[in-house]
Amino acid sequence: MRVMNDTRSLTDLIETLEFRAPATAGSLALIPLLRRASTTSAERPDYLLYQQAQDMGVISIDEIDEAGAVNELRVNNRANTPVLLVEGEVLLGMKQSRVLNLTILVPAQTNLTVPVSCVEAGRWRATSAEAVGKSDVHLAPSVRAAKTVTVARSMRSARTFASDQGAVWAGVDQVLDRHGAHAPSRSYADLAASDASRFTQIARSVEPEPGQVGVIACVGGRVACVDVFESPQVLAALWEGLVASYQAEAMLADGRPAKPEGARRWFRSIAAGSASVGPDIGLGVHVMVVAPDVEAAALVHENRIIHLSAFPAHQVATAPRFVPPARRRR
Repeated sequence: MRVMNDTRSLTDLIETLEFRAPATAGSLALIPLLRRASTTSAERPDYLLYQQAQDMGVISIDEIDEAGAVNELRVNNRANTPVLLVEGEVLLGMKQSRVLNLTILVPAQTNLTVPVSCVEAGRWRATSAEAVGKSDVHLAPSVRAAKTVTVARSMRSARTFASDQGAVWAGVDQVLDRHGAHAPSRSYADLAASDASRFTQIARSVEPEPGQVGVIACVGGRVACVDVFESPQVLAALWEGLVASYQAEAMLADGRPAKPEGARRWFRSIAAGSASVGPDIGLGVHVMVVAPDVEAAALVHENRIIHLSAFPAHQVATAPRFVPPARRRR
């Protein structure tokens, strides 16, 4: 019954979201997703976002112990409310930069070990005792796709949230190299370190519409990814970093104009996919969905979709090799 209820909540969201006219810039199209007026959403979420908690000094993220582990971090939430850590946010500092393998709602007053992937292959040396914030640019959709799809497969086969670390490193290398980024330690965060404005200019010129809770990003005429959150406030708070990542991907496209006509049909197909539920971690339930042309992941808590992300299935063409993440230096 629990699986059915959580899957039903996801299906209801997908079927009731409204599509608005896209904002386009070159090869990038951003399709707004809004809740219908008849549906309800939490106007003020009962949790903090990571950066809010970081600014308030009520959260710390650090290595699991003195030796550390590439694929795990320790979160200490000292707040009296939960904290939302969003898949795609690049955490800076520690022994290397990391990204969450999935969106996690950390309970109030809780220590939690969370699964992560490394996005800085050439460093294993502490530059700070704990995470010092996040990058201005979220992880690019192509790398998120490689990570998310392999995490879903790991969950279904081994009941873990492990990623194919090699696929993540390869994706980061490709983005850095195609942008010509100066990245001595192969850190994804170096993509925006020297000139963040070239990635954030579109995000600063296009604002979310009133009531907008999600966005479908199309690059070069194809869907790159979708992100949907519980409320407009959450999307607005994360907007600049998300759209900057879409722009980073669009700058690598072949220059074809944005043609988002098939995006609606593609998005609706998530509701017809096969769903499975992962092991418990934090608050809520993690639902993974596989359809012929899409793979999606959602965090569902108390019948609310906290975060839904989805990617075209074709973005990961080869079967992943799950290997223990090793310390990689260059």
